[in-house]
Amino acid sequence: MQQSLTQYKTFYEVAKSENVSKASRILLISQPAVSKSIKKLEDSLGVKLFDRTTVGLNLTAEGKLLYESLTTAFNHINDVELKLKTFSNINFGHIRIGASQSLIKHMLMSYISIYAREYPNIRLSVTTMHTNKCFEKLTEKKIDLAFLHKNSINYKEIEYVSLLDIHYCFVASKEYISYFSKVFKGDPDYFANGNILLLDKKNTTREYIDKIFEVNKIIPRQIMEVNNTETMIDFAKNGVGIACVVEEFVQDELDSKQLVKLPIKFKIPKYSVGYAYNKTNISKELSDFLSVINAGKKQNIK
Repeated sequence: MQQSLTQYKTFYEVAKSENVSKASRILLISQPAVSKSIKKLEDSLGVKLFDRTTVGLNLTAEGKLLYESLTTAFNHINDVELKLKTFSNINFGHIRIGASQSLIKHMLMSYISIYAREYPNIRLSVTTMHTNKCFEKLTEKKIDLAFLHKNSINYKEIEYVSLLDIHYCFVASKEYISYFSKVFKGDPDYFANGNILLLDKKNTTREYIDKIFEVNKIIPRQIMEVNNTETMIDFAKNGVGIACVVEEFVQDELDSKQLVKLPIKFKIPKYSVGYAYNKTNISKELSDFLSVINAGKKQNIK
């Protein structure tokens, strides 16, 4: 193509405004420069593009053909530029999240569902881990966000925000309780004679419940350790034993009578669960996710 894009742009603006003076103001060049550019384009193409009259310029048949073609071309270029700008503004970030299996199911899932709809181009990685491991990974900046139980360990760089107070209770199936009552008549001592389902000792919940046992001088005779709450709930529903669970997380099972809450003679204080992040490791993507959480908190999303 012998003609430059500048010549075509000059012709286009003159043809659009039908006036050299207007075109020169739009192009920010002098009127003589506009006229010279049009003349060079006509000479290069070997055709006349305008009929000059006393009142202005009129496009010739060849000029109309060129103007229509350039209009299509410039519109296409504008569309491509807009798409490229939109593309460059899309954020393809990554958020790494750690949480226990139960918190993923009962808390994190709803926030991820909202965030994924609002920010479909952000990659999310969710890894199952207990609270102590979450804090460790946050300090090492190997995860960006964690859903966890409040930990008594103080990390000055870690910000913890409470979302919900939970209550631990002991549950079992109706069949297990019926069997237990037949074998141990009278006032059954569930902790002395039952199969107590607890999380393993690495878990923060287990540490908390062990302290409750210690304060109340309770020594379970038989403990079955499980590494996640959801498996423990399934064991309890199938009559394996008595599980220590979060009451709010088994409310459906309690309502449907799949599980029964056992009366106990000691009090278990409420416990806080929420989210935490490293204050020295906040990306725009994480800030957006925290906004989703805080908005959900105001709407009481659980």
